[in-house]
Amino acid sequence: MGKRGVSALVLAMGLAGCADTATPPETALAPVVRREGANLSAAPVALVSLQGAPDGPGGDFAAALMRELSARGVATAAPKTARYMLRGYLAARPEQGGADISYVFDVYDRARVRAARLDASFAVKGEGDAWSLMDAKAIDGLAAQSADDIAAWLSQTPEASPALSYVQ
Repeated sequence: MGKRGVSALVLAMGLAGCADTATPPETALAPVVRREGANLSAAPVALVSLQGAPDGPGGDFAAALMRELSARGVATAAPKTARYMLRGYLAARPEQGGADISYVFDVYDRARVRAARLDASFAVKGEGDAWSLMDAKAIDGLAAQSADDIAAWLSQTPEASPALSYVQ
């Protein structure tokens, strides 16, 4: 290879290093999808904390979340016996014509190692303080969306192996 060939190779290698690595690949942003046939009762969870919301909406959300998790087959347990612990955070910010309510759930395993971070936001229409817009319908919607995300993540865990069925 001549001088030009070596120069072109060095230039190409140098430019290859200029790729934008700050943007994660599209697949990294894809939501977790619930695995069909997963046995979610084998991976019980405990809600160990919920921060950010005032007591009224926060307490209502926690109760709605427990109902929604149960409706999806997710077992709940006391923190000492749960396989995974949930630490939740709620935030509300005013938006034009309503509010944006965001949640984050950090999922920890028994060794207290964070296994996942689940987050999303939920738009609420209306006027007034962002938290005052959290009526029963908004709380139930946010809890349903949260439970869907938690159940989808749990369905991917080793404990949630597909339920067995026997043909007789």
